[in-house]
Amino acid sequence: MNCEDLMSMKQIRRGMKLVAGESGIGRNIRWIYFADCVQCLEQGFDVAQLIHGEELVIVTNASLTDDDEKIVDMIRTMQDKNIAGFAINEGQISKCVQDYCNELELPLFELSVNLHLIDLSQIVCKALVQEESNANSRERILSSILYSEGLNVEELMEQANYLGVNLSGKYRAIVMQMHEPEGLPNEKKRVDEGRQFEMRENIKKMIKNEYRAYGLGNMLILSQIGTAVMLIPADLFSRNLLVLILDNIIHKIESAYQLQVKAGVGTAYEYIEDFKKSFQEAKSTLGISKIATQEEKVYFYENLGIYSLITQITNGKFLDDYVESRIGKLIKADQMQEGELCETLETYLMHNCNANATAEALFIHRNTMRYRMDKIKRILDDDLSDMSVFLELKLAFAIRRYRENREE
Repeated sequence: MNCEDLMSMKQIRRGMKLVAGESGIGRNIRWIYFADCVQCLEQGFDVAQLIHGEELVIVTNASLTDDDEKIVDMIRTMQDKNIAGFAINEGQISKCVQDYCNELELPLFELSVNLHLIDLSQIVCKALVQEESNANSRERILSSILYSEGLNVEELMEQANYLGVNLSGKYRAIVMQMHEPEGLPNEKKRVDEGRQFEMRENIKKMIKNEYRAYGLGNMLILSQIGTAVMLIPADLFSRNLLVLILDNIIHKIESAYQLQVKAGVGTAYEYIEDFKKSFQEAKSTLGISKIATQEEKVYFYENLGIYSLITQITNGKFLDDYVESRIGKLIKADQMQEGELCETLETYLMHNCNANATAEALFIHRNTMRYRMDKIKRILDDDLSDMSVFLELKLAFAIRRYRENREE
């Protein structure tokens, strides 16, 4: 639930009015905190210790609200802990406080005396508990789709519809992978499980909020260690829009947690039974991204080219044998002489058998290039000008890269 949801609740909207901070209306609400008790605290007590984040803070005591300096200081302190919003009784909000909340983009609500606080508390808390329950149920549905065998499709669709998710139409899976930068000192690595859980929950909220801004309210998302899995209706998001959304999400996660993030996007399928295939494709895409020639943040399975065929072959020995039969001799020659023949040939193939372009790419002299190519041809005993040989060698190098960088 966020502040916008709060204002759309029929039982509340007549008794609450947004008077400032409208641009922050999308802030999440995790719970309600009644802050009148802070006046009883010892002088010098850090009010921030009472805040965990994402609370809707309510202050009704006139001895607090009549003192602009005290209220502004309280808002400043709690804002640093990322509260959801601030609520004050009608007639007790000064322009100074309104202006400050507008500056912070912090929703400020005016409470009507006709809205009893006990009713407000019950309504919001009940809604939050129900929302959490529904979110857990949607996670179970997605988990069943991705990992269970023998799906009861009708039952799943019925459950999803009840939770506000229409599973008819085409869906595609997206896997977002997150990890800490290489070379991070051990003392800076996160080991606290509580912190890990909080981070996963916050990332999940970032993802939901971003999609929600583009019209997807109740989405299927599953948060796991180091990954987040989403099932997205393909008809709602064009490819360009999907890239835009994912880039925004990745930027926010990387900025907030100093993680390295990338996303793999599977093919869109119409039937629930095939959604798991899209999930596997998205995972494979992330694996292939390790050997991509261009570093990107979002990778689509349909752009994998020849690798989309390779990933469908589950027999690892078959793939390894293919590499051995085509370039095995060259690999052994490099291992024995610490040579660079494989790199030279692969670059030569990438440059469509143009020796001069290859020499420039490798920063070597043309005579060195000629020497290496003569040696390669002797070892392989193949006609590199033959198109079938060219394709077989290209495939062998592609498989080699894939097998070397596959996920364990």
